[in-house]
Amino acid sequence: MKDEIVLGEYTLPSGPSHFSNLMPSIDDLLVKVGLEPHNIEGLIVALGPGSFTGIRIGLSVVKGLSQCLDIPIIGVPTLAAMASQLPYLSEDICPLVTSRKGEVFTALFRWSANGHLLRCKEDTCLKINDLGSIIEKETIFIGNDFNNQGPTLKQQFGEKKILAPANLWNLKASSLGILGLKELKKRGSDNLDELVPIYLREADIRLSEKVS
Repeated sequence: MKDEIVLGEYTLPSGPSHFSNLMPSIDDLLVKVGLEPHNIEGLIVALGPGSFTGIRIGLSVVKGLSQCLDIPIIGVPTLAAMASQLPYLSEDICPLVTSRKGEVFTALFRWSANGHLLRCKEDTCLKINDLGSIIEKETIFIGNDFNNQGPTLKQQFGEKKILAPANLWNLKASSLGILGLKELKKRGSDNLDELVPIYLREADIRLSEKVS
């Protein structure tokens, strides 16, 4: 991205092997847009909430590149970036990222009259069937799993539901980049030591049982 113009963008499929494709994809993207690593002037990374493993890997890679190349870095909350993909609406925007056990990470946003994305509710984790507890007015939903989240939202909210078009679901790197670039121009780089993931809940780690 240069001056908010997208030069190139990759979308990697989810699955157990997509992390192994991260570095080759970054290298291939730079080649295709004609950039060398030393040409990069800043880095932007999603902080979560979301997949614990994905957040850790993404943040570690970008921190390493920032330190190696000596360039600024900005962390952007995932839900804010996702909400920004539905610009200038009058309705509230409710982004959703699947958690576990029927839960979602979510928050509420709305656009101001002068085109700024405002946060109405802080990031939280709750059961998807309890979303009604935070919805106060007409709201548009956008998430990271249309096939599973969409039907649940339709069933829960009926005619009051408004789902963003399916092609807009899932966070795009360019949306993250736009928000991060604005923050970079406004306040400069984040501190590497202070840039930490947004988890919202503890990891669900289970130790293997010993077999006697």
